[in-house]
Amino acid sequence: MSEILHAKLDFIIFENAQNHYVVASFEELGDYHEFTGAGRIVDPKEETEYELEGEYVTHPKYGSQFRIDRARMILPTKREAVVHFLSGDNFPTIGKKSAETIYETLGDDCLEKIRKDPHILSQIPRFPEKKIEIITDGIARFTGYNDNYLKLVEYGLSERQIALLEAAYEEDALKTITEDPFRPLYEIYGFGYKGALKLADAVHIPQDDLRRLEAMIYEMCRQMAMNSGNTYIPYPILQDRFKNVRPEAFEEALTNLITHEHLQSEKEKIFPFSLYEDEIVIAQHLNDHVFEVETVDPEEIDEKISEVEFLLNIEYDDIQKKAIHAFFDHSASILNGGPGTGKTTTVKGILQIAKTMYPDAVIQLCAPTGRASKRLSQLSDNDSKTIHSLLKWNLEDNHFGKNEKDPLDIDFLIVDEFSMVDTHLFASLLKALPPHCRILLIGDEDQLESVGPGKVFSDLIETNIFPIVHLEKIFRQSKGSGIALLARDIRDEKKVDFGDGASFIERKPEHILETLMKEVSAYDEDERAALQIIAPMYKGRVGIDAINAAMQQLINPPAPHKKQMKAGTVWFREGDKVMLQKNLPDDDVYNGDIGYISGIHDHVITVDFGTQIVDFTKDFLYYLTHAYCISVHKSQGSEYETVYCIVEPQTARMLNKKLLYTAVSRAKKQLFVIGDEKLFERQIRLKQSHIRLTMLKERIRAAQKNA
Repeated sequence: MSEILHAKLDFIIFENAQNHYVVASFEELGDYHEFTGAGRIVDPKEETEYELEGEYVTHPKYGSQFRIDRARMILPTKREAVVHFLSGDNFPTIGKKSAETIYETLGDDCLEKIRKDPHILSQIPRFPEKKIEIITDGIARFTGYNDNYLKLVEYGLSERQIALLEAAYEEDALKTITEDPFRPLYEIYGFGYKGALKLADAVHIPQDDLRRLEAMIYEMCRQMAMNSGNTYIPYPILQDRFKNVRPEAFEEALTNLITHEHLQSEKEKIFPFSLYEDEIVIAQHLNDHVFEVETVDPEEIDEKISEVEFLLNIEYDDIQKKAIHAFFDHSASILNGGPGTGKTTTVKGILQIAKTMYPDAVIQLCAPTGRASKRLSQLSDNDSKTIHSLLKWNLEDNHFGKNEKDPLDIDFLIVDEFSMVDTHLFASLLKALPPHCRILLIGDEDQLESVGPGKVFSDLIETNIFPIVHLEKIFRQSKGSGIALLARDIRDEKKVDFGDGASFIERKPEHILETLMKEVSAYDEDERAALQIIAPMYKGRVGIDAINAAMQQLINPPAPHKKQMKAGTVWFREGDKVMLQKNLPDDDVYNGDIGYISGIHDHVITVDFGTQIVDFTKDFLYYLTHAYCISVHKSQGSEYETVYCIVEPQTARMLNKKLLYTAVSRAKKQLFVIGDEKLFERQIRLKQSHIRLTMLKERIRAAQKNA
């Protein structure tokens, strides 16, 4: 039950200046009861009185505390607080003696009296006019700041949106958005189009104001880029989306956006986000990383390869040896290959040899997702990081700490699962590399492209800027080798065969869920932990949402000893398998990481991600989703002992060669495809109808030509 407390903030225990989250010790004004409060407080000040709205909760780690939903500074009334307030930094030249005189003359409510009628200060004997102005201005600023906050609440903005505005514009937030409510859309990361419209409506911007059309075009370009994966929007296509708008108005609005550099334009191509600059950065930096390296005797490399073969009890084929030589002969190279073709074994050899040949060199491994990075680390026996972690990504402002001004201290960079890397992320990575750093990019060009705009891996392969080694021979001979063979058949568009770990379970749509539940119920707890269900679509009778609900009921049903918590229409329960949907670099967990709910206490869900344990309050539950079944895109970069993949007619429009290839290649030992086998065989022949539009190849070739 929400309640309101009037309390003085005694001292700050913890403060995150980025998101305004504060833990502090408070003292109630009425009965002097001391308590700990936690929540968002903008610019918290010790020895200041607050009106706090929220409720008492019990945190699983820190015990009883008051959860602050809203905090508003109030003018102090008690003698000691008034004197401290008036003699503080906000009132220069007003000392303790002057403050005491004001209180003794005007009494307990002196500050509120001054706020209502500043002329009351004339009652203070021998009080200079300059000091009257300082006190009047200071109180006006203090109360105005609080009034601004309440006004933003009235506008319908969330606590998060208000925090973003106040962090960006400080005391001028209300003035800034009153003058132009669309500024935050262009200037503040995380402040969206809907929030800007709320502000525009609140300050009564006319419906025909050109700024509304500019914001709509801006948002449309961003959405089209994310939905299509294009780095640019062809002008005729964008123009067609606004065919019901007066042409002159559309042209003027688009021109304004380009003039103010909210969008970039080049030969009837409109680039949203920073994609125009990102492509140029990639082209220039890639060219800079093509340089002569010290020559290494090929025979010496061959000797080192033989030593590694003996050490690891393996035998490299000629193509793998070629990849190892390419790494040491060039400043940058690409290793491309499907599942079971020996990419990891090749990288192990490269690392072993590099450590002996360059003992003082810093070799850094990384991957685009947390799960891919952990997998790379486990398979290679070397430390690996996510690209975001390596670049010291800041969640709050979406900026990387590592860049040209503060580059990484590394000599060799190896990036795995490179097909998942989008244009902006690769540009950011290249900017942070020192000029001497050598690069190895590892990927599978037949997998799905990145979620973000671009097709960087395939563009690099087509430009042939670096030496490329394609691994094709299947080495996986243990249980599950049929999975690698199936993936190769899909890639080569041959007739597919199911065998040795790969099976198809033919079922009509109405029987898929029933069959899936029967199959999963046959596994013990450890086997289920190594099992993953993958489906292409969220909605539908056998979509991800329906499968997750059914699996939760089967694997982790309600029980008296299990606590649970509702978020929207979904129940989260102790023991549930869940997946993170956002990057949380401060907690070292990332989008796609999977864990289990280890505890639920007083509106806080604790998730064990294996290497990290993270608490989620109700406000942050949208960061989590159940993970008994996940999408093909979310599974990319991970491998599972056993995979069940759903293929049924309702999802036919989403099924194509790349998606199904990616799905089946997630399995290591057992793959079960459930559904319509004829549909599967037909859709694996279907190439993507949409080829992503980028200018990266042209920019790379131009940079090479001008070098």
